[in-house]
Amino acid sequence: MSIIKTFIFDPIESVALDYAKKHLDIVDWTDKGINNYSQAEAVIIRTFKMTKEVIDKMPELKIIAKHGVGLDNIDLDYAKSKGIKVTNTPLANINSVAELVVALALNCAKKINLSHQLVTQGISKIAPFELTGFEIQNKTVGLVGLGRIGTLVGKKLKNGFDMKVGVYDPYTSKQKCEEEGFIKYEQLNDLIKASQVISISVPLTKDTENLISHKEFSLMEPNTIVINTSRGKVVDENALYESLNQEKIFGAALDVFAEEPVSKDHPLFTCNNFIGTPHNGANTKEALIRMGTGAVDEIINISSNN
Repeated sequence: MSIIKTFIFDPIESVALDYAKKHLDIVDWTDKGINNYSQAEAVIIRTFKMTKEVIDKMPELKIIAKHGVGLDNIDLDYAKSKGIKVTNTPLANINSVAELVVALALNCAKKINLSHQLVTQGISKIAPFELTGFEIQNKTVGLVGLGRIGTLVGKKLKNGFDMKVGVYDPYTSKQKCEEEGFIKYEQLNDLIKASQVISISVPLTKDTENLISHKEFSLMEPNTIVINTSRGKVVDENALYESLNQEKIFGAALDVFAEEPVSKDHPLFTCNNFIGTPHNGANTKEALIRMGTGAVDEIINISSNN
């Protein structure tokens, strides 16, 4: 097995870094000369952009190992044209993201962030009417997308809170939904009308951009919570702002935004029924270790064949 010279362009968890150094010839982001790409045979990236121009600086590159799931920071077509393998770690972060969805649903339903804010500002009475929340138990959660994360979210909310689980996913069969105890909806509009919590877990494509926009928000009940942990542009942020600002829906939480990192001046942060987090769904120690070591394993697999 040859030892592949691997460049790490974003910080990775220390356990994963130690694992990488044990099995590969590593140049990490702390090393001098990190900009000298020409020697790289493999790269590990998180948010670093692998553009055509960057790829062209690496004539020996054999593999781009994504530490995470989304590949939108990689020029996939160009990498393919150069015979460069692109991998990701699709199973490593699903539990962390699913747990965040549950946390955000509860946070919105119980108005935890707003309660904290009002307490720190000074409050004159307990259990004020404006902080009235609702129970998610026995309510319906609508899953937009039934991939690995969506499925796990559904299981956690069904088993933990006795929620009914509806699904809209054109690529998922009715049989698969029934096997999980979920209800498949053929139309997104019907799912939206039936749900009190809507959780979005779909990739960003031309078909899913602005999938949830003015029309979809207009169909929601006033006690609806919307959560997006997939990609920012799947939800029309202007339409969401209008719905929250006019209290047409109960609340919303986004872990992803159209422009990232999100600006503190984003209009959504003026809404007291909104929660924003900085693409933090996979940012747990456990998930970071799994993603980091998973990326290394992909490179080891390549090196063992050389």
